[in-house]
Amino acid sequence: MTGPETGHRKHGPLSTIAVFVAAFLAMLDLSISAVALPAIREDLNASLSGLQWMFDAYTLCFASLLLVGGLISDRLGHRTGLIASLGLFVVGSALCALAPSAGTLIAGRAVQGAAAAMLVPGSMAMIAQISRDDAHRARLIGIWSGLSGAAIALGPVVGGGLVEVLGWRSIFWINLPIGVAVIVLLATVVPAAARNPQGRIDVPGLLLGALWSAALAYAVIEGNVQGWTSPVIVGAFVVAVAALVAFLIVEFRLAHPMMPVRLFGQRAFAAANLISFAMGFALSSSFYFLSLLLQEVLGYGPLGAGLGFLPAAIALTVMAPLSGRLFARLGAGPLVAGGLLLGALGLFGLTIGGVDTPYLQYSWAVALIGVGWGAALPPTNAVALGAVPPQQAGAAAGTVETAMQFGTVVGIAVLGTVQATGLTSDLRDRLAGVGVAEPLRGQAADQIAAGQSQDLSGFTGDLERLTAQAFTHGLELVFVIGAVVVGLSALVALVGLPRRARPDAGGGEPSPVDPSAVSHDTENMGSPAP
Repeated sequence: MTGPETGHRKHGPLSTIAVFVAAFLAMLDLSISAVALPAIREDLNASLSGLQWMFDAYTLCFASLLLVGGLISDRLGHRTGLIASLGLFVVGSALCALAPSAGTLIAGRAVQGAAAAMLVPGSMAMIAQISRDDAHRARLIGIWSGLSGAAIALGPVVGGGLVEVLGWRSIFWINLPIGVAVIVLLATVVPAAARNPQGRIDVPGLLLGALWSAALAYAVIEGNVQGWTSPVIVGAFVVAVAALVAFLIVEFRLAHPMMPVRLFGQRAFAAANLISFAMGFALSSSFYFLSLLLQEVLGYGPLGAGLGFLPAAIALTVMAPLSGRLFARLGAGPLVAGGLLLGALGLFGLTIGGVDTPYLQYSWAVALIGVGWGAALPPTNAVALGAVPPQQAGAAAGTVETAMQFGTVVGIAVLGTVQATGLTSDLRDRLAGVGVAEPLRGQAADQIAAGQSQDLSGFTGDLERLTAQAFTHGLELVFVIGAVVVGLSALVALVGLPRRARPDAGGGEPSPVDPSAVSHDTENMGSPAP
C-alpha cells in the first residue's frame, strides 16, 4: 500500500512522460553498453574479465536489490523514491563517463544498477498513482511494458550510434541531461504520495543474497586469471556456498522473507524460475557475446554492431505480444518449449561461420534468438504468477525476474570464462603452428586476453587474423554451451509447466494470465534482467 493519492487534478501528459522516461533509462542501460565493450577495452586497457565485470556489475546490483527496491520506494513515497533513485542513477552515470580506469567504470556501473533496482519498480508503482481509472491504468501498464522491452532490445542499436559518433563515454553522458530533466518534471508535475513506513526490509536476506551472488561471480570471473586453486578463488567459492546456505536458512525462518523460498514447493513455480534462470544464462547473456562476435571477429564498428542486433530486437518486440494468443491455444509447456528450442537453434546458428563469414549468414540466427525469447518469456512469467495465491503474486513476480537477472550474471561469468580459456588455448595452438616458440606464444596469448599490447619480435604473420580466429573458437564454445542449456530447459518446460492454463488458480495450477501483459519487463517486477 502506498497511501492515498494526493491530487489527480495535477496529473497530465508530463507526469506520464516523466515516469516512462525514468524506467526507459534504467532498462536501456541493461544492454546499451554491449557494443561499447571493445572501445572501452582499448581505451582503458581492460582485460576480458574486466569487460565481464563492466556488464555484470550493473546486472548483479540490479538483481541483488530488486526484491527490496519496491519496498524501499514504498517507504520513501513513490515520487520521492523515483527522484532519489534517478539522482543516484545520474551520479553513477557521471562516474562511468569520467572513469579513468576500468575499476572506476565498474564501480559506476554498480551504482547505476543499485539505483535501477529501486527506479524500475518505483516507476511501475507510480502508474497506479497517476492513472485515472482501471482502464487507464491497464493502458499505461501496456505502454510501460512495451517501452521497457524496447529499451532493452534497442539498447545496442542506440549505444552503437552514440559510440560511433561521440565515443563510448557518450552512452553515459547522455543520461545526465535526460535524468536531470526528468527529476525536475517529477518534482514539479507529479504529486507526492503518502509513505508506507510499515514495510519491513529483510536486511539479513538482502546482505546474504548480495554476498553469495557477488562471491560466486568473483570466483568464476577471476578464476581463469588468478588460478582456480588459488586461495582467493577457493575462498570466494567457500564464501558463496556458505552465504547461500545461510541465505536459505534465513529466508525459510522469516515470516516475511525477501525471497519467498517456500513457493518453490509448487512444481510450476519452481520450473518457471529454473527456465527464467536458463534464459538469463544463455539468451540474455548472448547479447554480450554477440557484441564481441560482431566487433572482434567480423570487424564491425559500434554502429554496425548495434544494427546487427536489430533482427533480435524486432523479433522479440513482435513475438512477445503474439505469444499471448499462442498461449491460449497451445498451453504454456509446448509454447515455452518451442520458443526455447528456437532460441537454442539460434545460438547454435552463431557457431556456423568464421572470420570471413558475412553478417547476413548470421542474421537468421540472431532473429531466432529474439523469436525464441519472445515466445518463451511471457508465458513463463504468467505461469509463475498463476501458480501461487493472488496475495503472493507480487513476490512471485519479483522472484522470477530476479532469477533471470541472476542467470544473466552467472551466464556472463561462466561463459565469459569459457570464452577466455578457449581464446587463449586456441591462440597458443595457432601461434605454435606458425613457428612462435614458448614462452613467447603463451605470453602473447595471455596479454591479448588481458587487453594488453603484444610484442612478438620477428613474427611476420597476421597476428590480428590469428587473434580473430581464436576469438571465434572461444565464442563457438560459448554458443554451443548456451544452446545445450536452453535445449535442456525446454525439457523442463515440457515436464514442469502445464499443458493448458486452468481457471482454478490460487495454489498449484496456473491461472490463465495473459502472458502478453507479463513480459520480463513488466511489473511483474513484483517488488523484474538485459
